[in-house]
Amino acid sequence: MVGFATAIAVPSVCLERLGEEFELDLTARGLLGSLRMAALVAGLLCSGYFADRFGKRPFLAAGMICVAAGMAATAGAGGYVALLLAQALVGVGCGALEALLNPLIAELNPRTAARDLNVVNALFAVGLLVAAVLTGELLQAGVSWRVAFLIWPPLSVAAAVLLAGRGYPAAGQAQLPPADTAEALARYGFLRSPIFWTLMVAMFLGGGTEFGMTGWSANYVEEVLQVSTRSGGWTIAFYGLFMALGRLATGALVTRMPATRLMLFSALGCAVATGVLCGVQDLYTAWTMLAFGGLFIACFWPTLLAVASEHLEHSSALFALLAASGIAGCTVFSWLIGAVGDWAGLRVGMGLLPVAMVVQVGVMWWLGREVTGAQRRAGH
Repeated sequence: MVGFATAIAVPSVCLERLGEEFELDLTARGLLGSLRMAALVAGLLCSGYFADRFGKRPFLAAGMICVAAGMAATAGAGGYVALLLAQALVGVGCGALEALLNPLIAELNPRTAARDLNVVNALFAVGLLVAAVLTGELLQAGVSWRVAFLIWPPLSVAAAVLLAGRGYPAAGQAQLPPADTAEALARYGFLRSPIFWTLMVAMFLGGGTEFGMTGWSANYVEEVLQVSTRSGGWTIAFYGLFMALGRLATGALVTRMPATRLMLFSALGCAVATGVLCGVQDLYTAWTMLAFGGLFIACFWPTLLAVASEHLEHSSALFALLAASGIAGCTVFSWLIGAVGDWAGLRVGMGLLPVAMVVQVGVMWWLGREVTGAQRRAGH
């Protein structure tokens, strides 16, 4: 998870430098994140499908190798096309991790999935914090952005070696693809559930908002508030720190209150924080709002997956599809914030985030109704 986070944090902190060196406007900068996330979706869906047949081990190890190779290739990129291809390779590797790490935790810890998924995903936020601070300090000291990318591949290679040698739950029973639509629906019965489709919408909005803050916050404060690269790095660090705290807190709170209620209040809090962020005039207020944004957005990704694990048929395909929806949100929001920023200014582009969270409030209310109804039917 820490290695995964570095692949997101380092390009975000370096985004201003990349834009300067390769002469990129905001739309082109946003496309870097969007292409990485689009490749992530492809890697996620393929890994989730084949891991049910051949096991998670080879795909997790290969995913970490792709992350390492993509980070190294980014450091050596000589032009924008090479930069895009390198980030796409990073995305493919991250896709395998996103598809398989969360269901692995849920399979190993079925009784405490909500708590454990939040704890493990908190390490993603820890990785954001460490990578953002280190990258910001390196750039502030005059070190090339290319060096910042080269620091992390050894960590990913080490993780690949460890993942290749550990024990895993047995692979899924199905060895062949479904023969027809009826068989596919029987195997993937969750496709008929309203809860699944509500979760898909929630993952899209939650993923898009989370990545909007992760991918654009450093560039936002540097460009709009005219602060240093070091300050941009610390922006993501504060965001990552409070996201980690939010996920650890969520892991404790979900045992004491309904997950859907917790996420509804979190959506309200995130809408307020990101709304204020769009109008800030000083760095310290921006840091504060992004810290609260990280705190409130933290619960969605792991907790939505935990709700799916509790109320729907368990399979890697289920987690892969939900994660694909979240990554699709990342892809769309990354590009759209940049495109709107070129058209009307980055403040307006970041305004997409509170709008998404206002919609998320309604989605969480509806999800709570669906979950309560399913529990009543199961009780009867």
